[in-house]
Amino acid sequence: MTARFAPRLSAVLPLLVLLAARPAGAVVPAAGPEATAAASGPAVVVVPVANVLLRPEALAPVEDQAILGETLEATRAEGRYRYVRLRSGTRGWIEAEAIRPGLPDPSAEALEVTSGLAHLYREPDFTSSAPLATVPLGARLGGLAALEKDGTRWREVLLPDGRNAFASAEDLAPARAGGAPPVLDPTSWLAMARRFLGAPYTWGGTTPLGFDCSGLVFRVLERHGILLMRNSSEMCFREPQLVPVPVEELAPGDLVFFGTEEKIDHVGFWAGNDEVLQATTAGVPSTQETPWASPRLAPRFRYARRLAALPGAPPPSGLTPAKAEALGRTLDALAAEGRATFGIVVKDLQTGGTAARNATTVMHAASTMKTAVLLEALRRVDAGSLSLATGVPVVDCFPSAVDGSPFRVPLDGENETRLAPFLGNAARLDFVAREMIVRSSNAATNLMLGLCPPRDVQAFVDLLGAGGVKVRRMVEDEKAYQAGLSNETDAAGMAALMEAAVRSPRLSADSRRLAFEILAAQEFNEQIPAGIPKQAGVAVAHKTGNISKVQHDAAVVRLPDGREYVLVLLATDFGANEEGRKRVIETTRKMSRAVWEAMIAP
Repeated sequence: MTARFAPRLSAVLPLLVLLAARPAGAVVPAAGPEATAAASGPAVVVVPVANVLLRPEALAPVEDQAILGETLEATRAEGRYRYVRLRSGTRGWIEAEAIRPGLPDPSAEALEVTSGLAHLYREPDFTSSAPLATVPLGARLGGLAALEKDGTRWREVLLPDGRNAFASAEDLAPARAGGAPPVLDPTSWLAMARRFLGAPYTWGGTTPLGFDCSGLVFRVLERHGILLMRNSSEMCFREPQLVPVPVEELAPGDLVFFGTEEKIDHVGFWAGNDEVLQATTAGVPSTQETPWASPRLAPRFRYARRLAALPGAPPPSGLTPAKAEALGRTLDALAAEGRATFGIVVKDLQTGGTAARNATTVMHAASTMKTAVLLEALRRVDAGSLSLATGVPVVDCFPSAVDGSPFRVPLDGENETRLAPFLGNAARLDFVAREMIVRSSNAATNLMLGLCPPRDVQAFVDLLGAGGVKVRRMVEDEKAYQAGLSNETDAAGMAALMEAAVRSPRLSADSRRLAFEILAAQEFNEQIPAGIPKQAGVAVAHKTGNISKVQHDAAVVRLPDGREYVLVLLATDFGANEEGRKRVIETTRKMSRAVWEAMIAP
């Protein structure tokens, strides 16, 4: 559909420059640049529209906009800019002269602009002088006297900078009370959005002077009492008020998201009749109703979301039997493509839904067994036999499991650089445990196994129901390896261990939180985490492991809505060469992506 201007908006288009240039006569604060020295705390916007910038520089990218009368949190100052946080959650830099410290004057009635744009005047008269300023939808003013002149109802209003002005009463309404229920009416949402058809596209814009895609969605819903996260990727993946909906079940008012496999970069309202109501740079850059079949829409569609508060909105389904079956077929195809033997377990920790392949196939554990050592150490901390502050003597020689003869783990490797300075001295247990997991330090692992012997680690692993994990010796104990003593795992055992790390009542809540935190700080992230888009907002608590013949990753993945799933991907028989290893790593990334997609799907 061709872009068009709503009649009310077209009448004020010549004033678009007013806010950009802020000429003499526009609303300006009483305070000057010295306001940058103000203390941290609440502040009120005193200009019609203020850009929130990525950096404290005039030419920095615009992240968002704040509007007249909006309250925000202002913190540090840099030059003529203040760092602020908006109600939307956006953080960035705003000109210090665009805000004043404090809250709005509580003595005046709280009013807000309900027209797309409204003029403010020095007197209650349209013709005696040019408008004092033009302010956008949602701007907040203090209500003073009500009067009528020449058949027009006027309100005297108090500006945030303390000055008085006059506005047509038709442009204003009492501000929504903080606890007022949201307006759950998609028809009303779309009607408001259509008022802005033809408004120019403006990156970072949230007003009828110019919207970007998420700015349009944000402002329309905010005017209906629904405060979403500000940008399209946050709305799509992290906004708890939105739930997935199948594209076949789209209803007017649903949100549709577009982009690539790696990035969401656009959002619009599903308008019905195979059209999307959006702010876009396509064609004439503006707010438009655009056919779904347009090149920038249908081919780039990725996800659909619905406000969870709407009647009939589906709750997240998790890994249902049908989705688990479909996921299994996808994993089979990827495993064939990876040309290796994969041990796979997926478990939705909310529903218990699972998908598994070769779950009991035994493989060398490599460094994945270090998770078991961590959990036994935390159990001992809970029991009081160890403390996180316990001093651990740092050595580089350890006794073989075969005959006690010493073997050395040099502290000159890439993974040992943080531990090496402690050689001959003591390091705190919590530091050593982190090095064992985060850097996968073999020396740190053996230090921990000196405190928590393999037999005790194994006993706790068995108690946790993860018997497929076998901890028999220290790491790099070549004599034990030659004697057939290897640390082993299967996918089922490793999945049980990862679940126990965050769910088992045999560990305290503090220990479970610490286990997740340490595992989430893992520095080797080329498998499971790399398969999930960075925008997704997930936390991946995981442990990798590889030697010449295996390539593993085992994780608990926490979604932004708090749901968690376990994913274990073990691999062997890939040729024990770098070409095979790279192929397996790429395959596990694709598997991780497939599992994540299944978990967030309707």
